[in-house]
Amino acid sequence: MAKVADRHDPDIEATVEDADAAAALVAEVTASLAQLAQRHHLDMLDYLLRMANLEAEEHLRLRSRHRLC
Repeated sequence: MAKVADRHDPDIEATVEDADAAAALVAEVTASLAQLAQRHHLDMLDYLLRMANLEAEEHLRLRSRHRLC
């Protein structure tokens, strides 16, 4: 059986044009996955997904702030 991490989704890769778009997608997906992990009491996964979400949101926040200058 192939590992899920080894698979590539060409649809996602084709629609994500730059780092900001990737960060926005990661923020959205990790927020949803963290909720799922929390609902099923997967505490470590919830924590890690929330950290990834914060990192993606921080990237977006800093980029938007940088654009204002």
